[in-house]
Amino acid sequence: MLTRPTLPPLLMLVLSVAAGLLLGLGQAPMGVWLATIVGVALLTWLMIGLRGRTAFGWGTLAGLALNTLTISWVSVLGVWVAVALVAFMALWWGLLGLIVSRLVTLRGWAFLVPAAWVAIEFGAGSVPFGGFPWLRLGHTTVDQPMSGFLSLVGVTGVSYLVALVGVLGLWAATTPTVRIKSIAGIVALFVVGGLANLLPQKQPEQSVTVAMVQPNVNRAEKGSSSYARSVTNNALSETIFATALARTQGEKVDFVLWPENATDVDPVNDAETRRLVELSAAIAEVPIFVGAVTDGPKPDTRQTSSIWWDPQTGPTATYHKRNLVPFGEYIPFREQLLPVLPILRQVGRDSVPGEGSGVVEVATGEYGHLRVGTIICFELAYDDTVYDLIRDGAEVIVSQSNTNTYVGTFEPHQQLVLNRVRAMETGREVLASTLNSYSAVIDTHGRIVEQAEELDAATLIATVPLRYNVNLSVRLNPTISWLAVAATLLALGATIVRKRPDPR
Repeated sequence: MLTRPTLPPLLMLVLSVAAGLLLGLGQAPMGVWLATIVGVALLTWLMIGLRGRTAFGWGTLAGLALNTLTISWVSVLGVWVAVALVAFMALWWGLLGLIVSRLVTLRGWAFLVPAAWVAIEFGAGSVPFGGFPWLRLGHTTVDQPMSGFLSLVGVTGVSYLVALVGVLGLWAATTPTVRIKSIAGIVALFVVGGLANLLPQKQPEQSVTVAMVQPNVNRAEKGSSSYARSVTNNALSETIFATALARTQGEKVDFVLWPENATDVDPVNDAETRRLVELSAAIAEVPIFVGAVTDGPKPDTRQTSSIWWDPQTGPTATYHKRNLVPFGEYIPFREQLLPVLPILRQVGRDSVPGEGSGVVEVATGEYGHLRVGTIICFELAYDDTVYDLIRDGAEVIVSQSNTNTYVGTFEPHQQLVLNRVRAMETGREVLASTLNSYSAVIDTHGRIVEQAEELDAATLIATVPLRYNVNLSVRLNPTISWLAVAATLLALGATIVRKRPDPR
């Protein structure tokens, strides 16, 4: 059974904050992945011997430190928005602390504590309003050997392995009798993960060439009547440049990719916006995959959409974003909250979620039936939304984002890491197109082949293969979350049963 000396409250406070900061240092843009592993070990050690309420309190403090460091970028929407989000998300780490304080009393604690981390990530990414699955241990592995496991067990399984390495390190430090075995286990995980990264990727014979347009915007115009038009005007200008560049380089482009919100007005219903898109497609002489804000199915609603715009036939296949940002794209309990919190009027029209996968079947060039899968911005964080692309036969994956609100913060860096994680999980190159920050071409090993810079108008022309593989991660990952939840609940039940007095 694990033990530790009793620590004074001030030292507990300092160490809890340190644990949270260490956990956060592994996230982008810091990327100090070893710090996260140490943070797992430290937080677990601090929970040893604590009562439930005390463990919850110190865990919450660690969560406050972690989330303040990593997601306080949401303060661009308002300081109180950041305070509310950071405080709420910290409660999940408080719950984790409580659970860990119970699990470390069991014999199999070294394997149960990582399951608790996965269970908490699953809960935080599901509740409430679809959750906020932005910070996961698996996201810290993109530049270390264990990233090789992403194609095998997905980000959920890799989160378990990161936590396992942390607790094995703690076990080695506190229990001399298992030190060699624990260290051997850690080394084995890094070696196997590194070897998995070396597995060759089959190179299909067919490929598509995509011109990715990063239009850039005049941020000073945001909120003005001219902003919506200027975004689309910039997309047109950059499309003209991309077309000229492709032709001078002898590149035969199959389609042009515009980012989310490249048209901030519905291009189907608004005549001026439609004219700009049609002109762009006519100049490019190939379809444009347009990121657009469209009018919703009900009055005074909207949708965030990806529209395949053919130069001859106009708008055809369309996908509407499924995972919406509460209080950013829609207001939960709108009628009750608006009178109390008038600042929420800045959200504007409520967005309506789409249905089905983000795969559109389209025609371009020599491909009469090309299956393009798109992920729109925040959807990157949701496993099922991404995996549905593979299940539905996406041959190429694009990621369309509007990062304008968060330029200069940690958010675009974290989003780029999510794109890298998804490329490794799915075994697909990811073409990440943003409005004005870090558009990138990412290969199946999560490496950035080419990247644009923030606040630059840019064009990236990429040729990527059409792929049909379904990685083990896509099949296995959803099951891992539920297994972790079940294991955690059963283990907690065991601690409760063990505490009951003998009826004899």
